[in-house]
Amino acid sequence: MGFFTFIARNILGRPTRTVLTVVGLGVGIAAVMMLTGISRGFERAMTAIYEARGIDLIVVRAGISDQLSSNLDERLGETIRGVPGVEAVAPSLMDAVSFEEADLASVLANGWEPGGLLMQGLRILDGRMLQEGDARRVMLGRVLALNLGKKVGDAVNIAGEEFEVVGVYESESLFENGGLVVPLRELQRMMGREGMVTGLVVAAGPGVDPKSLGETIESRVQGVAAVPARDYVQSNVQLRLARSMAGATTAVALVLGSVGLLNTMAMAVFERTGEIGLLRALGWKRRRVIALLMGEAAAIGLLGAVAGCVLAVAGMRALMLWPTARGFIDPNLAPAAFGIGLGMGALLGVLGGLYPAFRASRLEPTEALRHD
Repeated sequence: MGFFTFIARNILGRPTRTVLTVVGLGVGIAAVMMLTGISRGFERAMTAIYEARGIDLIVVRAGISDQLSSNLDERLGETIRGVPGVEAVAPSLMDAVSFEEADLASVLANGWEPGGLLMQGLRILDGRMLQEGDARRVMLGRVLALNLGKKVGDAVNIAGEEFEVVGVYESESLFENGGLVVPLRELQRMMGREGMVTGLVVAAGPGVDPKSLGETIESRVQGVAAVPARDYVQSNVQLRLARSMAGATTAVALVLGSVGLLNTMAMAVFERTGEIGLLRALGWKRRRVIALLMGEAAAIGLLGAVAGCVLAVAGMRALMLWPTARGFIDPNLAPAAFGIGLGMGALLGVLGGLYPAFRASRLEPTEALRHD
């Protein structure tokens, strides 16, 4: 009997235990893959907002970690435009609104200047862009329009006011696809924040270093932070929270998974003590016994990784059935997430199989053969 055939026979010889162990490992690995995929999807979506428009810097109030809580005088944009190296500046006002009839909460509402820099990252699928002088007009992201069942010409109630849908757009960012855009002046009026914005986006001129430009802006405009777009995304509170959750879940999954697999392998060694003694009596060296049991643990770990990948893909698709998640989560897992799943399976195989394998290799043939 071949070595690998021996491993397969031992695993398949106890199907119930093997299936339960594989499912347990798969659930833990799937949870890690999903949280990792969601956090990386958030990062890609946020980065796409700025990269698609050539935005290099985000200017917010100093000491603020979330743009929604920032508050700046819109006139600071004119001051920043005068800084050498600045090519374009656009004000942005952000808020979160809800559509209770569609069970949607915290939908991103953007107040932008019609024809401004921020509008350049949108592709119109139906209708038109917002124009100067538009009042009570709104553009809906593709996902939000689908969730609300709205099309061009329909009326939509936003924060107690009726707006006409003049366009449906698509963006490189999932956040924007699940949100809406109204003229800056309209959102300022609705929020009671005339002349105020939550942030200013800046495009640097050709060959200008964004970090140096940000330092110049901060020295000329007191009380603001000018952060490179990528650094701003990396420091986002929600993104850091998602990463922390993924890290904590990984640690828990590794501990529980390794304990579960260790228990399975320890029981296998106990039940097969006589068999191991016979193999040792027939001339099997300690390292061959270790290789046998580590091979079994690795095979179970690999099966757990495969199960985890399948469950993670199914779980991400299931999340798309939830309207709120549909606008913010990318259901497609990145290759890195699958790499993490396979890596976890291999690591769990090592952690769960190492001790039982060494314990089995230390059994003396005479003692093992006497085991009942």
